[in-house]
Formats: sequence, structure tokens, C-alpha cells
Amino acid sequence: MPELPDVVVFRKYVDEKALHRPIEEVQLFAEEILDGISPAHLQSKTEGHRFESTARHGKYLFVNLDGSGWIVFHFGMTGYFQYFKDGEQGLKHTRALFSFNNGHHLAFVLQRKFGSIAFTEHVEDFVRERRLGPDALDKSLDLEVFKVIIKRTRGNIKSVLMDQRRIAGIGNVYSDEILYQSKILPKAEVGQLGDRDLERVFRAMKEVLNTAIDSQADPGKMPEHYLLPHRKKGGRCPVCGGDLRSDKISGRTYYYCPNCQFG
Repeated sequence: MPELPDVVVFRKYVDEKALHRPIEEVQLFAEEILDGISPAHLQSKTEGHRFESTARHGKYLFVNLDGSGWIVFHFGMTGYFQYFKDGEQGLKHTRALFSFNNGHHLAFVLQRKFGSIAFTEHVEDFVRERRLGPDALDKSLDLEVFKVIIKRTRGNIKSVLMDQRRIAGIGNVYSDEILYQSKILPKAEVGQLGDRDLERVFRAMKEVLNTAIDSQADPGKMPEHYLLPHRKKGGRCPVCGGDLRSDKISGRTYYYCPNCQFG
């Protein structure tokens, strides 16, 4: 599932490919992905206008329309963009297509229809209405704020990290890496973690997400001592060489090293 680093990559892609070009037509091939906006409203907001800038909060990408509101993309389990020109074949699972006056198109691709397109007048309003927590890489989320957020919750640390109402942007994959780098088991109860444990999680959160962004959100480009290049059935811990194990929390499969992670 696309998480914060992936959405940063998608944002850079839109910035590079699709800004400042008049939109001639918007086609929808799966109206069910629209969230609180009708097809006619989406078309009226976009056709004849331009994408002027972008913003991000957690797993959401916001694209500004001529200074008059924002299209909001959520990528669900499988979403991404494809920019292509006339004569090139678009992808099978394109759910929305934005066509520009230069003969190019921006496809919003979803193999599984768990992503969405919404509209908001202001990014801050959308964040508040969706009850999203602070972005995991926002400067306002310092160590003290992080500890307050974590300590006022119950349950295991992995679930808390993935709760978008607490901290926005972290999902199943990067929570595994954060906890691996913190040497803390995903099922460790929050109430049993001390300040030093939480500081390790906080430092690892910032480091892992920034490293993933630098690696273009490609697990194969992550450092060899990271879990992600080895995070699979039959994978081995890059530190101790032991077998990685997997388990489930809330139906989500996670990976960990029983030798290197504690709690």
C-alpha cells in the first residue's frame, strides 16, 4: 500500500509532469472512487483549469486548481500515476484520466478500487474533517509531541503507528521498518514502553521515512541493513542472520526478527 514516502514520490511526479498545463478533458472510468464529489462537479472544477501546485499530508496528495480548491488523491492499496502522450497506450486499470492541451494525459491508476478522488477548498479543512493526526515528517511533530500522542493511547505500538488519527502517513510496511530499527517488537504494548523506547521509535520514524524518500520508495534501493530488502517469506535478518518471522495484527501481515527485537 502506498505510504508517506510513496506519496512524496507521486507528488514529485505530478510537479514534474502535470503542472501549469490547461486541462482539456477529464474522463472517469470508475465513478465509485469519487469521495463526496460528483463527476459533473469534478469536471467543472478541472476542465479548462490548470494544476498549479501540490501539497501532501500523510497518505493524501493535494493538487491545487488555479488557486480555487484542491483535488485530493488517496492511493488505496495499489494506486499511482502514469503520464503519457497521445499514441501511447494507457494502463488497464486507469480509473480517471486528465487530458492536457499538449497531447499528454495523467492517468490515476488503481488495480483495486480502494483509492479515491475528493475535493476540498482548503487542505487544513480536509485534514480536520478527516481527523488526521500530524504528518509523520512535519516539523511540529517533535519528540515531546510524539510521546504525548503515543502515551495517551492503548494497544500495541505497531497499531498506534498505523493509526492515521494519531500520526498520518505510516502504514504496514514502514511501521515494520521503524520498529525493526528501534529493536522493538510490533506487538509490544504501548504502556510497557519507556521514554527511551519511545525516543528510539521517534528517531527511527524520521530516519526511515526520509531514507525511503531518498530511495524513491523502492525497497530494493534501501540500505542493506534495513528490513525492507529482506521483508518476505523466507527472508533472513540482515543483522543477525536469523530467520525473519511473520504474524498478523488486525489482519495485516507483519515481519520482525525475534532475536533483534524485544518488548
